[in-house]
Amino acid sequence: MKRKAGIAVGLLWALGLVALAGPRIVVTPETYEFGTVIDGFVVEFNLVIQNAGDAPLENIQVIPSCGCTTAPLPRNRLLPGESVAVAIRYDTTNYSRYSQPTGTSVTITSNDPQRPRVTVWIRGVVRTILPYEGTARTFDLEFYVLVDLRPAEAFAQGRLLGAVNIPFADLPARLAELPREKPVYLYDEAGIQSVQAAQLLQQNGFSLPRAIRGGLAGWWQAYGDLFFVWAPTAVRTPPSGTPFYGTFAVVDPSRVAQNYLYVVDIRSPEAYAQGRFPGAVNVPLRTQEEITAWAATLPRPVSGTTLAVWIVDEDGSRSGAIAQYLQNLGFTKARALVGGIAAWRAAYGDTLLFPSR
Repeated sequence: MKRKAGIAVGLLWALGLVALAGPRIVVTPETYEFGTVIDGFVVEFNLVIQNAGDAPLENIQVIPSCGCTTAPLPRNRLLPGESVAVAIRYDTTNYSRYSQPTGTSVTITSNDPQRPRVTVWIRGVVRTILPYEGTARTFDLEFYVLVDLRPAEAFAQGRLLGAVNIPFADLPARLAELPREKPVYLYDEAGIQSVQAAQLLQQNGFSLPRAIRGGLAGWWQAYGDLFFVWAPTAVRTPPSGTPFYGTFAVVDPSRVAQNYLYVVDIRSPEAYAQGRFPGAVNVPLRTQEEITAWAATLPRPVSGTTLAVWIVDEDGSRSGAIAQYLQNLGFTKARALVGGIAAWRAAYGDTLLFPSR
C-alpha cells in the first residue's frame, strides 16, 4: 500500500515538472493606468515580455485592439531568461466621447501552453479639451514659418511678429533651418527677392514655399503696421519701394493675416536654445506681473484678421493659465499646447524642433 502511495506521489511530482517545463511568458505590466489626459494626447510606455521558462518562447505576436495603438515587436522569439521591450503608443484622439474611464488593450500570443493569450489593459480618463487648450495635432496643422529676407540691420529696426531673419544672400546656406513639409512664407522689402527665394526653396524640395505678394510694402498697403514689431528707437515709416505683385508661388497678405501665428515659448532660455519651433519667441513669463506687462504689448487684430497665440512650455503645467488669461483679455485664439514640448515629442519626436543658431 505504501509503495502504491509512493508511486502516486512520484507521478504527481513528475506531472508537475512537466507542467512547469517549457516556455513561460511573463508580461509587465498587465494593466497600465495612465491617469487623466487631454483628448488627442499620445500615451506611451514600454511593455516588457520575458521568457521565464526553460524552452524557447516562440511565435510571439502583439496585437492591438484598434488602429489607435501601435506596438511594434522587435523580436518574436525569446530564449529562456531573455526579455524584449515593446514601445506602446496609444493615440487618445476622440476617446473623450466614451464613458470614463476608457482605454484600449493589446493581446500577446505565443507558444506558452499555460498562457497562450495575455491581454494587457491600457486605461485612464480622457477628458475633453478646454477652450484655451490645443493639441499637438492642431498645432501641427496650423504651423507655418515666416521668413524675413532683409538684412539684419533692417530686421532689427522693425519686422513682422514672429518672423525669422535669414537674409536673402544667406538663404542657400541656411535651408536646413527651415522645415521642408510646412508652409514657409517669405517677405522682403517690396516682393522681388521673396519670389526668387520661393523658387529656390521649391528647387530644393520644400513643399509649400510662398512669397507674400508685394513684400512688406504690400503688407503695409493692406494692413499698415498691424502685427509689426518696432525697435524702441525706430522711425515708424512705411517700407520703401513699389510693391512687386508676382504670380509665381505667391500669397496675398490676407492669407497670413487671417490666422496670424505667434508662438511664445515660456521655457528657460537654456531649454529654448536646445530645441524650439522656428519663429517661436522666448519669453519666460515667470510672474503674473510679467504676464500682464507682456500681454499689454500684443497687437490687437482688426476685422478679417486673427492673432493665433500659442503658449508653449515643457509639460503644459504653466501654459494653460496664461492662455486662459489672454482669452479673458479678448485674444480668442490664444491657446496652450497641451502637454507642452513633452507631448509634442511624444507625438512627433524632434520634428520642427531646431536648436538655436
